[in-house]
Amino acid sequence: MTDAANSLRVVLDRLVQDLPLAPVDEATVPWDRPILILRSAPMRRLQALLGGIVARCPTPAIHIMSHARDEDAIRAMAPCDFTFHAYPVPGPYRLEDVPAATLDRLRAEAFGSVFCLDAGTWGNGLGEVERLLAAILERGMVSFRGDCTYATLDGWRQRRRAEAAFLELLEWYQVRLDPEFPEGLVLPMRSTAQLPGFETHMSMNHEP
Repeated sequence: MTDAANSLRVVLDRLVQDLPLAPVDEATVPWDRPILILRSAPMRRLQALLGGIVARCPTPAIHIMSHARDEDAIRAMAPCDFTFHAYPVPGPYRLEDVPAATLDRLRAEAFGSVFCLDAGTWGNGLGEVERLLAAILERGMVSFRGDCTYATLDGWRQRRRAEAAFLELLEWYQVRLDPEFPEGLVLPMRSTAQLPGFETHMSMNHEP
């Protein structure tokens, strides 16, 4: 194998290693310290996470951020008391839409961990959620995944860079194979899991 081929293999291996979320040992999560949850998946995912927290700490200090319209529904199904923080605008979360006073109040809480909810297991579509959580607590970001496992988001910046690079490589590869492939396709708008080759790389290198 040529030096160039070896170098490319090293790059691709590094990208594939950086793409998946790294699992978190539940024993290392400080359940007894204040916890922030950003509701980024259906209510049943939030209910499952709250149940898991209460099982480990019967009187947790929970803070939940969600859209204002969700407060009553969350209080009706929550197994514990919590402090609610209303996200002020409809639609997807954006860091820029959180009032500065709210961010200051959350940063002052000294959270031990901040959680988001993932309907799947790869963190697809959670880029803005990660940005918002990182603005509150950069180290201690945790994803509660669709299979009820936990994963760290602390390396989110590097993972997003790897994802962008991987998408560019796939687009280049597709164009080389198929001259009719539309030039300028906005691949980041698609789920990585739906792209050709992604599942093959993941199953070969990092299947949970």
